[in-house]
This record gives sequence, structure tokens and C-alpha cells, in this order.
Amino acid sequence: MEKIILKNNSRVAVLGGGPGGAFFAIHLLRLAKKAGINIGVTIIEPRLGSGTVAQTLGCNMCDGVISPRLQTRLAKEGIGIPEAMICQRFTHIWIHGLWKNFPLKAPEGASVFSVFSGGMPQKRAGSVKGLDSFFLEKALEQGAQLLRGTALNIEYGPSSNLLVWVDPSGKAPITLEADFVCIATGVNSYQGGEDRLLASYRRINPLFVPPETRAALTFELKPGHDYLKKFMDRELYLIVSGADQMDLDHAALVPKGQYLTICLVGGTIDRAACAGNTTMIIAAFLALPNIQKILPGIQEAPIVCTCSSRMVVAPARGAVAHRMAMVGDALGAKIYRDGLFSAFVSARALAQTLVYQGLDKQSLEKGYDWVYRWLKTENKYGKRIITLFQAVLKSPLGSRILYQAFATEMKFKDRENWPLGNLLWKIAGNGSDYREVYRGFFCLQVFRSVITGMVKTFRNFVTEGVLGLKWEAHGRYPTVVIREKREEIKASIAGSLGINLNAAYEMERMYAVKIRASAHRIYTELGKFGDPAGKFLNLRFIDVKRVSGRSNHEGSIIQYRSRLLPVSMDIQLVRALSESALLYKPGALFALEGRLIFHIRPTRDKNHRLVVYTAFDFKRGTGFWGRLFWWVFRNFFPDYVHDVIWNHAICCIKREAETI
Repeated sequence: MEKIILKNNSRVAVLGGGPGGAFFAIHLLRLAKKAGINIGVTIIEPRLGSGTVAQTLGCNMCDGVISPRLQTRLAKEGIGIPEAMICQRFTHIWIHGLWKNFPLKAPEGASVFSVFSGGMPQKRAGSVKGLDSFFLEKALEQGAQLLRGTALNIEYGPSSNLLVWVDPSGKAPITLEADFVCIATGVNSYQGGEDRLLASYRRINPLFVPPETRAALTFELKPGHDYLKKFMDRELYLIVSGADQMDLDHAALVPKGQYLTICLVGGTIDRAACAGNTTMIIAAFLALPNIQKILPGIQEAPIVCTCSSRMVVAPARGAVAHRMAMVGDALGAKIYRDGLFSAFVSARALAQTLVYQGLDKQSLEKGYDWVYRWLKTENKYGKRIITLFQAVLKSPLGSRILYQAFATEMKFKDRENWPLGNLLWKIAGNGSDYREVYRGFFCLQVFRSVITGMVKTFRNFVTEGVLGLKWEAHGRYPTVVIREKREEIKASIAGSLGINLNAAYEMERMYAVKIRASAHRIYTELGKFGDPAGKFLNLRFIDVKRVSGRSNHEGSIIQYRSRLLPVSMDIQLVRALSESALLYKPGALFALEGRLIFHIRPTRDKNHRLVVYTAFDFKRGTGFWGRLFWWVFRNFFPDYVHDVIWNHAICCIKREAETI
């Protein structure tokens, strides 16, 4: 077949004005100008408003999360998303598992934020312009033309160019001639069955097989800014497990100012797509126990927008023909992650192929086929990772092991040395290709972390059994203080109490948890320390009891008494700052020197963080029997036992303080 190149006055038709079509027009016009080629590009889009020519209406069925990877690519092209369009910047992405949750903090310099992609929900405050409209405007700035209408049919003309029949919304159908056609219609335009446009493409290219898709349910709530500030401040949630009542593989909770976008994928949604009972599915999801822990009372928020869409899980085959090719979701996307990034990659690659290779099928396959192979590989490895994660995070034991491995990295290593934690971030934040992430799971460092998690999980499980600690009635929340934050938190505690915490204690531990309650409520709960009514530190072989004084009053004494050994320890409250801090010191019988501190400080979202700091030096004893006794005691009650006890205790305090 004769090679056909892009030349002056070539005409390109783009069928679809979503991100894929807009990206392609931007790249093609820029590259053509650099190559000294003057071309015409027409974008055909049915969802254009009658006012601003680049205003797209309706919903493009997207959760609206902009990944750091996409931002980097856009920045290189000089496309900065205006601050006014950004709904919420996120500092953390949470992965929710059956045992505990994984708080993944965005690395230094990385930014994740949410935007409205289309024109929904209607009547929202401020501009209703979405991200689609913004990208279309950028295409117009490069010289693209917009045509409001629906492409109905494609066929070859008498001179081997292409003819596109367009229904211009109420007017008589028109025919456009084009030297090349880019199909950027996505996959949702024909979810009810193959439409006329795809049927005409299949006649031209019988080898075409549409992308494999799966049903998704996306809906938007309006709980209000204050509610989201309190419960999801700068946080994005990815829920992989925790719902025995529903068959879900993936759920994303994305705050957007006053609104909350929720996207669900799974067997329940597959079946609902056929039955059409989405209202019941939404109600059931919002009532799930794990959702209520994150967002108490969220069922009261009004539902302002819903859509049942298709999510691409495998790329199309035969997406390239003579003078034609597909981009964006019409070609394929990374499974469950960042379809905008996939659209950017495919659009740029196709534009480069047209300018530097040619328009004929052979040139297109030579320059563009790698994108199909990339998407196919990405989805193959993505499915493996997702299957593995679902198996682990839906298992109480597997989820606990993975969390323990991650928590150990956070406690004892700097952020750049988290082999498992950084892999989790790459998955949640779309920081790398799935293939790279998959290979990363088989490196020695990750293997060591997982083995460490297994050993510590077994050790902690046995310790909980011995001490009689049960989790059924209490939420399991992350309580780890990462290594980089320890000195900052210690300085805050020391400053408020006017003490020095720089001493190197033989045993030093710190735990922290955010509590959605007032400082007064938390302080009151801490006052139950040693009371029969207290819900924390109820241990099987150790009695914890206040033996003198009043709760949260200086001079009061809490006694720990072993039921197995003739050992007891008194700790005295020596400093109490109302609704702020409590400082206990152990008696001389147990420790040479030590402190137990409860510290309450406000968070940016108007909640509070409770920190428990405990540190002491063990006694050594005198004489052979004295030294032997304290050696046995230290080994009977080693450091990790404190981790088990206080991890459980601080979660109990959180639950009771948040219970109204």
C-alpha cells in the first residue's frame, strides 16, 4: 500500500470531544506547526452547549481524580489545570482492608486532586465548566474547530479519503471529507448495543473487536463542605474490602468541595446493571458498617447525580485501519486507574505517528501499535495485582499481615526506604506502570517486609490471646507514628508540658490516632483509666486499678498488679493540663525512670489527635536473685507487648470517645 503522509491542507476529523479527542487535537496541531504543516482539525461532539462553544454538558462518567503522573505530562505540554477548577487537593490516599487501613501519604512534591469532569451535577456553586470543556478550549487555542453534532457513519470516498456523515442536532445531516479520522467516542456511547458509527467502522475493518468493559456505578452526594471537612479532609479512599454484604472489587470515595463522588465496581454492580436497581445498591452501600465508620450518617446526604457506565478492562483489537485509528477509552485504558493518563498517552502517540510516520495502515501500525501492546500488558499485570490484593485485603489474616509489614516500615525506616509502602503508593496514586509494580513485589526487600509482617502478626495474635484482648466491638485503626514525625511530636508534647523528652530510654513507644470528638470528650474518656467502667487496658493477667485520688487529678495513682507474679507497679499522675495532656510517672519499684503521657492536640479538620507516649528504663536489681528476677520480668513483658496493649487501648478510647 502506498505510503500516505500528512501535508498542507490535510483535513482531520475527530469524533468525540472528550479528553482523548481533545488531547489528540492539541498534540496534532502543535506537532504539525513544528513540522511546518498547515492542517485543519474538526472536533465533532454532541454534548456542546449553546452558549460557550467549548462548554460540554452532561456527565462524562469519570471520578475526576488527577494523578501526579498525568499532571507531570500536562505540565510538559504547558497545560496547567486552573486552580479554580480544583475541588480538593489530597494529602493521603487510604486503602481500606478487612483488618486495618493503609494511610498512604503523598510523597514530597506529588499532588493528587479532584475536579468535575463534565457539567454534572447541575446548579453547583461557581462555574459549571468541567475538565472536558477546559481541554476543548485548549484545542481551540491551537486552531481546532468544533462542530456540534453526532457522527453517524464513516466510509471511504471515491479518492480513498474518508466521508463522515454527521447529524448536527436538528439540522439536515451533513457530510465531511477528511484525510484522517480519529475515533474518540469512548465506550459509553454504545453500551446499549453497537451504534451506527461503530457498525460502519466494523464494515471497513472486520477485525475490530471493541474494548472489554465492566459495569460501573458512579453517583454523587451532597453532604456539604463542613461534613467532608470533618470526615474526609484532604483524603481520598479506595475500598478493596470490608463488605460481606456486597460483592465489590473496587470502590472510590472522592471529595469535591460540597460533593462526594463514589464509584463502585464488582459483581453486585454487574448484576444491578441488568436489573436496573441502582437506588437499592446505593442505599445498601452507604449503610455498610465500614462506610458508616468513615462517614457516619452519610445516608442523609441527598443524591444529586447517578450514572451507570462501562469501565474498560481490556483494549480493543483492530483499532487501526487505513486513515483511521482510535484513542482514549475507545482504544483502551489501564484497568480501574487513571483513564485520563491512558487517553493522554494514546492521543500523543497517534499524533506523533501521523506527523512523523504517515496516515496509511502500515505507518499507523508501525508507529502506534505499541500503545495497544502497552495497554494489553498493563491490563494483564493490573488484573494480577488486583486479584492478589483482593485475596489479601479480603482475608482477615492476609490483611493483617500486609498491614503489619507496612506498619513496621513506617516505624523503623525513612519514607524512601519503604519497599512495600512505596509499591502501595504507586498502585493507589498511579505512580508507575502495573508491570513495574508487579515485578517490584518479587524483590528481596518486599519479601523481607512481608516475612516480618507474618512473624509479628503471629506474635501479636498470640499475645492478644494470652492477654484476653478482643477486637470484635472495636474498630481497628492505624496507630503508627512514622519515623520522620517522632521528634516533631515529642517536641510538641515536651513543649506543652514543659519537660525534656530527649533522654534515650531503654523502652520508648509512641502511638497516635485521630478521634472525631471534642478534646473534652477525649479527656473525659482518659479519666476512666483504672476505673471499672473503663473500656481500655482490661487485661487477663494484669489488674489495672486506680488506688487513690480522683480521675484526671494530680496525685492520683494507678496500680498495675500481676496475677501471675508477685509484682505490682504504681504510676502517679504528676501533671494534668485540662483537655490537653496527662503526665504519669512510674514508681521506683518498677522502673529507674519513665513516663506515660496522653497528649491531645487539634487537627486541621477540627477533630483531635490523641498521642500516647510511654518510655522507661527497667530496674536491674541487686544480687543474683534480684538481677535474675528483673531479667525474667523484662523478657516476660518485652517491648512488643506494649505495642499490642496500647494499640488495642487507643482504638478502644477512640471508639468510646466517638460514641455519642
